[in-house]
Amino acid sequence: MKVVVTALTLVVVAFCGLAQADVGVMSTSQREGAPGDTVKVTLGCGFCFPPCEGPKGERHPAGFDHGPCMLGTHGTPPPESFGLSLVPLAKAPKPHRCGPNALCPPRTMGPPSTAPYRYLGLATPPPGGNNPEGGAVPRYILEFEIPHLAPGSYSYVIWCDACQRGKGGSVIVNPHARSWHLRVRAG
Repeated sequence: MKVVVTALTLVVVAFCGLAQADVGVMSTSQREGAPGDTVKVTLGCGFCFPPCEGPKGERHPAGFDHGPCMLGTHGTPPPESFGLSLVPLAKAPKPHRCGPNALCPPRTMGPPSTAPYRYLGLATPPPGGNNPEGGAVPRYILEFEIPHLAPGSYSYVIWCDACQRGKGGSVIVNPHARSWHLRVRAG
């Protein structure tokens, strides 16, 4: 039984493909477009469940009767938003070594907005919020118009202030995952 659960866990992790810090692009309304076209990006956040409340064995998400919740948050609610930018695929940032067996994402004081990045806006929970009772990963959504950019392939970049201790946040990018790509055509 233990082997089956372990194998199933590995398949789910490989299939889902969320980036470092368990936040990533789940889906986009389109993967190609021209400047002015509207795109809807949905992020999934595995650490954005509400904090747990209740005694051990009876814990549940704050404000709900049942469902997944986050232990150890000391009542801190999930992030209100994530900054979202685009960067040319060839200029996507790479993680750096931050320990003998660890790689860490780049850190910035705010969402990347200067060249080579183009800031798109803040992804926020859907209207009505996320409901953990169904067990679905919390979602954050941003709908934007493709800005005037040089034609080519771009990667989404997520800025996560909750992913780092102290000031600033992590720059999360997964240029190898197609769901993170946007191809901009000439307008």
